Amino acid sequence: MTESLTMALHGNLGYGDGYGDTEGLPFFQNFYAGGIRSVRGFKSNTLGVKEDEQSLGGNLLVTGGAEIIFPIPFLKKQLRSVRLSAFADFGNVYADGQDFEADLLRYSAGLSAIWISPFGAMSFSYAQPFNEQADDEEESFQFSLGSTF
Repeated sequence: MTESLTMALHGNLGYGDGYGDTEGLPFFQNFYAGGIRSVRGFKSNTLGVKEDEQSLGGNLLVTGGAEIIFPIPFLKKQLRSVRLSAFADFGNVYADGQDFEADLLRYSAGLSAIWISPFGAMSFSYAQPFNEQADDEEESFQFSLGSTF
């Protein structure tokens, strides 16, 4: 966008179905969403259909987001190993036989910090979920060690 502002977009679509006489996917092949790598502000792998408060995953995955990366404000000499961003994420998982419905998508927005440390990239985010439902599991502060988006 500018010399000091970068826009990053990401999206993920996934669909799976059984082959031949098999109906649907085996449970270990289902898609899951939620967490720092998909829809921040929701606990990892908790979005979508649940049974007895346990996420079942689904055969249709829709996630995405936008992030504006900017330098640390009020710092004369910028650190190349640290960057801040403001983001907005969306997504959900749909069960076998369930059609895509845009009003079932979950949304979140927040701030993130990424530090390229000697141990690898460390990412911290604080997100506010929107359009959450009663059975959604929220987690405003999240962090990860490893790859970034």
